[in-house]
Amino acid sequence: MRIALCDDEAEQIEFLRKLITSWSSDKLFDVAFTEYESAEEFLFKYPNEPCDLLLLDIEMKSISGMELAHKLRDSGDMLPIVFITGYSDYICEGYDVDALHYLLKPIDENKLFSVLDKYVIRHNQSDEILITSDDKTMHISVQSITYIEAFGRNTAVHLFDGTVIKSKMNIGSFEKMGLFVCCHRSYLVNLRYVKSIGKTEIFLDSGEKIPLSRRHFGDVNQRFIEYYTRGKT
Repeated sequence: MRIALCDDEAEQIEFLRKLITSWSSDKLFDVAFTEYESAEEFLFKYPNEPCDLLLLDIEMKSISGMELAHKLRDSGDMLPIVFITGYSDYICEGYDVDALHYLLKPIDENKLFSVLDKYVIRHNQSDEILITSDDKTMHISVQSITYIEAFGRNTAVHLFDGTVIKSKMNIGSFEKMGLFVCCHRSYLVNLRYVKSIGKTEIFLDSGEKIPLSRRHFGDVNQRFIEYYTRGKT
């Protein structure tokens, strides 16, 4: 488990590292840290230093923690964030960036441990996956992906809001996850967004159409029926 600590006070980073190390002492996994003294440093290094959880100070010089969170969300990255602040004024704004939690300074050890435990439970039940593009690695919710299209060894990941992420991952990497249905040698689809199935095409809720090969028709049709028989999740 890799945790990123972003705070412009070195003493605060050291304090957090000690607390988290204590929390993890009886866990069945290792914890590694990446540390950043500014939002700018995090944004510059994050594409090459992906993490599972970000503990983020809000009041920082130049770019604030809240601005950093908005930049991540605007890029489609749903990295779990725990805000650390000396003020409670920001709590409402945190809903806009889907913050996991807020911790008020001075940080209470038991509250921090509770938040970390909450994250581990959420992470174990999460539908998020890591997607690697040309310039960064990001957390993406499976439920935001409509379909995946192969381009040679790379892929285009299509999201429900129309965003397309060009990924360096091949389509086989996504197929192995078992989260999408293969409908064509170059396409995987999320059944959540399928409106209907034809003989040679799949019609999506967005109005888009993607190809359906004869070889995959029976399996896709059966899984589509089963999905809607048991209800959407």
